[in-house]
Amino acid sequence: MMQSGILVENLRKRPGRLLDPEDGALTAAVAVLLRGTGKGTDLLFLQRAQREGDPWSGHISFPGGKIDAVDENPRHAAIRETREETAIDLDHADFVCRLDDQATHLSKVHVAGFVFYLANGSAPNLNHEIQRAFWFPLADLMDEHRHVTTTVTGEWGEREVCAIDVLDGEGPVLWGLTYRFTAQVLACIGYRLPGGAEVQLR
Repeated sequence: MMQSGILVENLRKRPGRLLDPEDGALTAAVAVLLRGTGKGTDLLFLQRAQREGDPWSGHISFPGGKIDAVDENPRHAAIRETREETAIDLDHADFVCRLDDQATHLSKVHVAGFVFYLANGSAPNLNHEIQRAFWFPLADLMDEHRHVTTTVTGEWGEREVCAIDVLDGEGPVLWGLTYRFTAQVLACIGYRLPGGAEVQLR
């Protein structure tokens, strides 16, 4: 069983690799929320509502969204979007680290990821952009029976990608940018997700 304290300590030591300005500016930011339980560590995932204009419409994601002019920096954007989508206030939460920035070259979506630790595991209160939210055990993300491949379709055509079944076959799988940020967290406890370093075209 992986204790939250060990994971958080390892994450704090991890330097995030930031996007090279020559590759373009950051356009979005997400918050990766951790909570400790008696059995281990959970991550908060969202299933986004079907919504026109949302590049993550219907997908499994972390709280987050576009960086706006009102945001002081990408981390502020992640905090603001989390508050708007889930009513969870991260202003005074334990900020752990910034993960490696992620870039999707076809759609030019460049995303920063920020990890926070919540001692009490706040219950989300969702807005219209989010269909559901759920805390998911870190140990289950490492369950190889949940590791699948899926075919995704977009402006690049069709592509087979690595994914995780987090809804027991009753909804979308976790893939793309969310998968890659999750892989970074798991790498801090020595676990490598299949294809975690692949470029995901989303």
